[in-house]
Amino acid sequence: MRQTEEFTRVSRVLQSDKSVMSEACKALVLQDFADKFNEYFDLTGLPRMELNGKNGVYSVSITFEAERIKKFHVLK
Repeated sequence: MRQTEEFTRVSRVLQSDKSVMSEACKALVLQDFADKFNEYFDLTGLPRMELNGKNGVYSVSITFEAERIKKFHVLK
């Protein structure tokens, strides 16, 4: 799967900050995800993120609510 610019940016933010993520940084990450998810869904608000770190490895869960799934065509 090809990484998009937004996901690459999120990855860099997470990898560069080995301490607790600040609220400002978390807001930036969630806005980046919202921008990408809005290509496929009509979101009802910003996504929510749960971030857990253990031994330098992060488990990241993103959840969001949407009013509908947008129709799109897959190029072959």
